[in-house]
Amino acid sequence: MNKLKKLLFPIALLTILLSVNACDVLNQVSQVQQLALCEFDVHGLDRVRIAGIELDENMNRDDLNTAQLMQLTAAIFQKEMIVDFDLMLNINNPNSKPAAMNRMDYELFIDNKQILTGQMNQPVNVGANANSTIPMPIQLDLFKVLNDETQSTLVNLAFKLSGDPSDPAEILLKVKPYIKVGGRDLAYPGFLNVRHTLK
Repeated sequence: MNKLKKLLFPIALLTILLSVNACDVLNQVSQVQQLALCEFDVHGLDRVRIAGIELDENMNRDDLNTAQLMQLTAAIFQKEMIVDFDLMLNINNPNSKPAAMNRMDYELFIDNKQILTGQMNQPVNVGANANSTIPMPIQLDLFKVLNDETQSTLVNLAFKLSGDPSDPAEILLKVKPYIKVGGRDLAYPGFLNVRHTLK
């Protein structure tokens, strides 16, 4: 299905491209085609924090000191567990021409639970035969997005984000890139699914 979408994507440009300068058309079509051929991957999470507590890699609840335990307990009591981290999205362009996108929509799932939808409005340009790693800042309140889960489940899920080889977290990032053509944003058809096992 993704291959079919990649083949059909440039066709969706035709009505827009008719009103755009010919040189711009060639450049934009090239960038679209290269973007469709790029490889998206998640290279892990960076700077993971739970309720303001920065977690080291593979850190669990037993590793917290007294002050951190009190901080986490207060967050649980107030039912406000803010989790923030940078999701490291890598885009590899194996082609001989540069690729670009203007912005993207995304949906983030952890262990098959959708925890966030959002937008990244940062333009991205990836050179020919090059790759670029983009830190995507993520922030959410687990009590709000997973309000049907128990406190214990939420805490365990939060700590899994620091990595747990014995119980790895499965991450699914669904990405919809946009490019600007003739002054208008054109969306990639459907979503690109990017999977990563965090351990």
